[in-house]
Amino acid sequence: MRLMPVQMKSVFIAIVATVLMGCASGSALVTGQVRPAIEDINTVTILTEMPERAEQIALVKGFSDSGITQQRKLDSAVGELKEQAAMLGANAVVITDFDTLAETRTEIVEGIAVYVE
Repeated sequence: MRLMPVQMKSVFIAIVATVLMGCASGSALVTGQVRPAIEDINTVTILTEMPERAEQIALVKGFSDSGITQQRKLDSAVGELKEQAAMLGANAVVITDFDTLAETRTEIVEGIAVYVE
């Protein structure tokens, strides 16, 4: 069966969208007491310094090659970092490092998931 021009166009658009979207993923290494998950990742705060009386929960990492610009890739990696933290009940992440893999332009963000009263 031969694809008609409209069907070919739809397939082409689907392939291009998939390539442009890329993917984001992450990982976590639990180092403390896991808390109940936080449902809204937008409530997870990004920090650059460890706050006083913060309870460390895990080391988290977010990767992303999705997005047309490096900023979108970085935003996606940070979003994945927040998602990893939220699943473990952390309400903040202290950023410890970020980097770009030159060969794939993948953004990597690392941090410490913490719970702050």
